[in-house]
Amino acid sequence: MKNFSYLFRLIILVSACISLQLSAGTPENGLDIFRKFSQKLQSLKTVNYHYTREFTYPAEDYHSKSEGEMYIDFSKENDLVGFRYQYKDQDGFSVFNNSGFFETSAADRTIHIKNRMKAADFEGLSALYNSIITLRNILPAVIGDKNIVKDVKDTLIGKKHFYLLNFTMQNRFPNYLGTGFTATTEKITFYNKLIVDRKSFMPVSFIQLKKGSRDINRTGFSDIVVDPVPPSDSSWYYSSYLKEYRQEEKNVPKIISMGQSAPDFTLDKIATAGKVSLHEYKGKIILLEFWIRNCSYCINAVPELNRLHRKYDPSKFKLLAVNTTDSRKSIEQFILKHQVNYDVLSGEETVNKNYGISAFPQMVLIDKNGVVIYSGDLNIQVLDSLISTNLQVSS
Repeated sequence: MKNFSYLFRLIILVSACISLQLSAGTPENGLDIFRKFSQKLQSLKTVNYHYTREFTYPAEDYHSKSEGEMYIDFSKENDLVGFRYQYKDQDGFSVFNNSGFFETSAADRTIHIKNRMKAADFEGLSALYNSIITLRNILPAVIGDKNIVKDVKDTLIGKKHFYLLNFTMQNRFPNYLGTGFTATTEKITFYNKLIVDRKSFMPVSFIQLKKGSRDINRTGFSDIVVDPVPPSDSSWYYSSYLKEYRQEEKNVPKIISMGQSAPDFTLDKIATAGKVSLHEYKGKIILLEFWIRNCSYCINAVPELNRLHRKYDPSKFKLLAVNTTDSRKSIEQFILKHQVNYDVLSGEETVNKNYGISAFPQMVLIDKNGVVIYSGDLNIQVLDSLISTNLQVSS
């Protein structure tokens, strides 16, 4: 791997070679280099690279360095934030699969799961700090902002020439996703330096400096492979790792107990534009399946649940699949791809909280009086028997 301290010293020594100023009256070819770099990142569909993150704060006698392997998928179906990723380092690995996020600890063999992500949740995820994702998203804003001073230099590292793209910002810096800028609470001038390969137009390093400070933040990108062999499908599901890692027990809710009254809810019906409430089915045996899109067990459950749906009289039995995590578009894609034949509902996550759902899939069977008679993992034999017995009793 490259020695980034050495790399930085070389940049400082030789970066004054060829300057293409981009301020008023500047040559257009300098700005074109920014554009070509941005276009290259926008064209990526999948990419794998070795990622290095290094902080050096001399005044505080602080130095931190971490590195790992990053895989990013920018496919169109990744609609929440425009990508999904897997990152692995010596401490464990983390996965964002377009809806949920999970990370493992190599030290204590635990897995932490967050089933519903929002854009704000990505701030602080170390694998995303000044990453290719950040650059891909922020460069169009940098190029289009006339208040950001930009220039391009030719720099020599070893015997190889690279582009050095500089842009200076006042009192703000890119957020982790690169979808905007984070404002500082004090006046700070940030000098941003991007080392770009002249042939591939892929990034080599992203360096951030502050005026009047010797602090250096830098991320490095090496061993870049465009359109690499993708990870296995099962690697995107946390359920694939539960035999090797135990789920973190902190604040894990307990699923609703047998004998309790099933909490009512009103959710959107995916097949139509309407809503449906649980109490509408009172007098029937109701099976609720709580599921998420990126779950191998949930995928494998579909044929068995389709069979249950076909087996019993719809006037006496109702199967409802509840997904309060994924977007409507993602759910519709899942239904089509896996040929789901029963009703699927979506809506507020409070339903999961009311039923104590912390893993997927989870099943809750409710009798005709609205009382829970089973709760827990998918066990078709047990559920089939209970449904059959209770339908005979209610006949």
